Amino acid sequence: MESKEEQRKREARERTRRWRERHPEYKERARERHKQWYERNKSERQAKNRDNQRARYAADPEPIRARNRAWSQKNKDQRHDYYLRRKAAEPEDQRRQRERERTRRRYQRDPAGWLARQKIWRERNREKAHAYVRASSIKRRRAAGGQSFTSAQWLALLDYHGRSCAYCGSKVLIEIDHRTPLIRGGSNLIANILPACRSCNRRKRTMTEDEFRALLQRERRQGLELGFEGLDGKAGTTRS
Repeated sequence: MESKEEQRKREARERTRRWRERHPEYKERARERHKQWYERNKSERQAKNRDNQRARYAADPEPIRARNRAWSQKNKDQRHDYYLRRKAAEPEDQRRQRERERTRRRYQRDPAGWLARQKIWRERNREKAHAYVRASSIKRRRAAGGQSFTSAQWLALLDYHGRSCAYCGSKVLIEIDHRTPLIRGGSNLIANILPACRSCNRRKRTMTEDEFRALLQRERRQGLELGFEGLDGKAGTTRS
């Protein structure tokens, strides 16, 4: 049995319904007033809705996560199209800043979980992960060296050296090498750049071009000396 309060509310709703039936024009006026009110208070309503959503998520996050996962799986194309539209409409620096802030928030909420997900992604996408690390390393080095060379200058330098290593002549895995390393005051100007194979580039480390060439020359001289000693029977090679 309904209480007096419930009965009063039900009767009030019924009176409102009958009045609206007698005055159908009220519905349109009410819709217009509501639209105007919503436009005036749009930002406040959106802020309140976000606060309510955060409160519901904090109280019981799993149902919301499940709904989000289900929607994402069902609407992959729609989600991707939305991302592309938003990416095209948003300035590049603003988008990168927003994505950095989002990544920072995710890490702060669950550092261990974030690191575990990153590890899984790297294991599944090794090539992408390596490419990202290489690109980040190049960007940091270029930033440290100030003004940088252009792609056209690098291609011209490659052609000048026959697209081979400036130290050993290899044509395998050619990389950018700094004659004087950035950490020793070198720049990113093309005059400080040489093409080098990965092996020479790794061996060179923080040596300058002159230091590394001197090392290679000593190694070649020592190799020749060992070869002559072997022929003389003093040391080096043995005959089978």
